[in-house]
Amino acid sequence: MNHSARSGLLFAAITALLWGFLAIAMKVAAQHVPVFTIVWFRFSFAFAALAVWFLLRHPGHLQILVKPPGLAVFAALALTANYLGYLAGLDYTTPTNAQILIQTAPLMLALVGIVVFKERLVGAQWIGVIAALVGFSLFAYDQRQGQVVAASDWLTGNGLIFGAAVAWMLYAVGAKVLGHRGVPPQKLNLFLYALPAATLWVWADFGVLAGLSWRMWLLMAFLGANTLVAYGCLGEAFKRIPAYQVSLIITLNPLITLAAMAGLGTLQLDWVPDDRVGGLGYGAALLVVGGVMQVLRKAETRENATSQDADPFAQQDPLEGSGESTS
Repeated sequence: MNHSARSGLLFAAITALLWGFLAIAMKVAAQHVPVFTIVWFRFSFAFAALAVWFLLRHPGHLQILVKPPGLAVFAALALTANYLGYLAGLDYTTPTNAQILIQTAPLMLALVGIVVFKERLVGAQWIGVIAALVGFSLFAYDQRQGQVVAASDWLTGNGLIFGAAVAWMLYAVGAKVLGHRGVPPQKLNLFLYALPAATLWVWADFGVLAGLSWRMWLLMAFLGANTLVAYGCLGEAFKRIPAYQVSLIITLNPLITLAAMAGLGTLQLDWVPDDRVGGLGYGAALLVVGGVMQVLRKAETRENATSQDADPFAQQDPLEGSGESTS
């Protein structure tokens, strides 16, 4: 394995790790800061840092802020909806539940790819779809048995998170087309951060921000840096290794969340969100992740190789894999 491939795997692993802890950090932050304020801060933090970088290194990239492609506006609005929906849903449910349910996003992207991008799924990938759907059902059953949150909150949270997954799928389709048209991922990210940063400030509660403790400011800084670093590493990973390898690695982030919550639960810290997963739930989570990975994997068959060759977007998608877990 050459240096470029090793660094690509490292960048993908960093993204998975950051997204694995993101849901936990956002759940804690949402107990003290309103949803719109958190989302505005994350986008503003990421935009400010990336804009300074481009101003110093690639000032020409700032032009996208003046004349953005219409599809970039669509993608930015969809990503904003993803962030808001995911965090709002997370406020009603648990980190692990949110992380598992958001895995519907790459499944929907794969299915939409059949219609929009004329892609094909081989038989083994369809088995992955079925396995993931069974896993979603079993995990939902385990969560209701655990009764961590009220049934009405659980349903509301799941509805919002599923809506966030749909929004991410729409965003990914837009970003995929823009990538094919030659728009660099980091340049696109600049606009994706700028639009919500410029619009959501109307709903941001600056009074709450002014009254935060230094510990909460550290948490908010982590959320902002997570947006910047995770998506930055994701773009760098796609430059170095095939898209399917990146997708497989970042799909592991729900398992990172499960492990982190299990570890934090043993410490009995008062700030750790209540999140119970039974034996069935852990098995279902593995089934979901395994199914999604099966869908995303590069099938080593002539049929799938032909399909990949026919797909002009196959190796240029800057955002395949799970949504913000994404968000």
